[in-house]
Amino acid sequence: MMSRPVRLRLGGLLVTAACMALMVIAGCEGGGIGGGGGGASSSTEEATVKGTVKINGKPATKGFVNFDPSNINRKMEGVRKADIGSDGSYTVKTLVGGNNVSVNTPETQKDSKLMYNQTTFEVKSGENTLDIEVPTPAK
Repeated sequence: MMSRPVRLRLGGLLVTAACMALMVIAGCEGGGIGGGGGGASSSTEEATVKGTVKINGKPATKGFVNFDPSNINRKMEGVRKADIGSDGSYTVKTLVGGNNVSVNTPETQKDSKLMYNQTTFEVKSGENTLDIEVPTPAK
């Protein structure tokens, strides 16, 4: 029998996969996952992204940040993973274009409200900065 946290994680992954499949079927692959509204990027150019991670307003001290550049035109691209330093900083090389970004830390694993954090970031040529706050502050 699976523990409750494992069932919750598997359920969240299934929901995410179902939503992604519906977006592709509906023809919306360029909207959020793949990048700008004009279509999903097929670029293989890499760029650097640097930033900091805060959890509930405090710098994260361990864990990692995932950048997923895959989309309808880059189906075989793997996730780029960056370790979070003791000061909350990270650096990663990923593909230019839309990337799904998520944070995995001990804090996000313990709190179901923080566990399924995700945002989309449009990586540009050159060096990029993305400071991440989990949960995302209200605007």
